[in-house]
This record gives sequence, structure tokens and C-alpha cells, in this order.
Amino acid sequence: MNLRPRVSEEPEINVISMVDIVLVLLLFFMVTSSFVHQSHLSMQLPKAQQAAAGEPKSPITIDLSASGQVRMNKQVMSMADLTGQLKALAAKDPERVIVLRADKNTTQQYVIDVLDAAQEAGLTRISFATLSNH
Repeated sequence: MNLRPRVSEEPEINVISMVDIVLVLLLFFMVTSSFVHQSHLSMQLPKAQQAAAGEPKSPITIDLSASGQVRMNKQVMSMADLTGQLKALAAKDPERVIVLRADKNTTQQYVIDVLDAAQEAGLTRISFATLSNH
């Protein structure tokens, strides 16, 4: 009779599969992170002796009703007057911003007329005011 105690084997966790998965994840993250670095631009910005100080100019607000009535900075005017006023403002500062607040029922033609007046005056920075859905 064999009276020696049996040697019980310790349970093992097979880590080979886990190592394979970790290596695949590591490879995936290395490849995707290299694409992120390639999309950045390497730039050197110029230096200035003194930053340009100036007051920020208020935007030119143009309200456009559904019937085509134009109001610039709370003054009602015709489309011809609007073009003249925009030309005068553009002569002082061609970088002024126009905020166009058009009624949602305004026809496209009225909006195009205001955009044409701004382009004729030389003002190209135009934004459209909207309401948020909050």
C-alpha cells in the first residue's frame, strides 16, 4: 500500500490569453495615437513688440422683418440707405462684424439683398443670429 500523501496541484490561471489581449490592445492604442500626432501642425508664431490694444468694436446689428423692413442699429431705413450706411462704416473699419437678425418667415430675396449690400460695402464678416433650443 502506498501511504504517501498525494501532492495536490495548485490551481493555475492561464495568463497566455490575457497577455495576447493586452498586446493587441497596446498595439491598437499605439497605432491610433500615432495618427493623432500626425494631424497637428508644427507652427512658430511671430513675436510682436507690443500687442495691439484697442477697444473691441460693437457689431453692426441688422434686423430684417418678414415683410422686408430693414433696421440697422435700431434705425429703420431703406435698402439704398442701408448700403450707404454700410459703406460709411466700412470706410472707417472694414473688419466690422455684421449680425443679421432675420425673421424666420423672411423670404430669401430680402436676406440676399442685405448680403449684397454688405458685399458692396466691402464688409465680409457676417453672422446670423439664431435662438437656441434650450
